[in-house]
Amino acid sequence: YYISNDRKRAKAIKKILETQGYRVFSPSRVEMDVTNFESIEDTIGSIKPDILINNAGYVMPQSMRDADLECIRKRIDINVGGTFYCTAVALKYNPHLEIINIGSAASLEVHATWSEYCASKAAVVMATKCWAEDGLYAVCISPARTRTKMRSSLFPDEDQSTLLEPSDFAKVILKAVRKEYESGSHIVVRKQNIRQLVSE
Repeated sequence: YYISNDRKRAKAIKKILETQGYRVFSPSRVEMDVTNFESIEDTIGSIKPDILINNAGYVMPQSMRDADLECIRKRIDINVGGTFYCTAVALKYNPHLEIINIGSAASLEVHATWSEYCASKAAVVMATKCWAEDGLYAVCISPARTRTKMRSSLFPDEDQSTLLEPSDFAKVILKAVRKEYESGSHIVVRKQNIRQLVSE
């Protein structure tokens, strides 16, 4: 099994899956660059996963008035390009691949200076639905405000008690791994609905 990037969330997912007997490989950004075809091929080709969890994400708030073209390219390439690249390579080795995309509640929300992130995560949601229509098993699980390193760097003064815990989010991923959601589903996970989601 294979997971990419966002370390705190990836560690929580890895932990819960391993406690259930799954074998998990969670490469660091150094071990695999989700925007580099050769890096993806080398890593995924050596694993040939049964389940792919696309977990890479990158946001850096910036108004389009101050846009830097290379930064735009990098953010979109990580958020949506990496999802497509990793999935395409993994499917080459396993046509029965189970795909779990990590989206974001930002795919449904408007944030003035997050346009690349919101738009690219919305693209991941739509890609998931298209892949399901194409006969693949694919679901998108979108966390809302979560206690991660990326979040704390963006909002250092935020009340941590209001945030979703990565360990709770991982419980929803476990349900997805077990195919408890219909292919094409988009599940938005918030601190307010986590108890309902894990009890269903």
